[in-house]
Amino acid sequence: MEPEKVVPEPKSPCKRVCRLDEDGMCVGCFRNLDEIANWSILTKEEKLEVLRKAHLRMQLRDIKF
Repeated sequence: MEPEKVVPEPKSPCKRVCRLDEDGMCVGCFRNLDEIANWSILTKEEKLEVLRKAHLRMQLRDIKF
């Protein structure tokens, strides 16, 4: 039986830019204000979800529909 893999606690994606765009997203880390404010109380799974969403926002930042 293989040992369970331990996923480390996700680190904050903060880039120390801390400026919100017109849509309320930080231009440095691509999180919204609620995600930034609640980071310290989120579970590991919730943090991973925030990181996933922020990564998608970063990829989509230049695409305008």
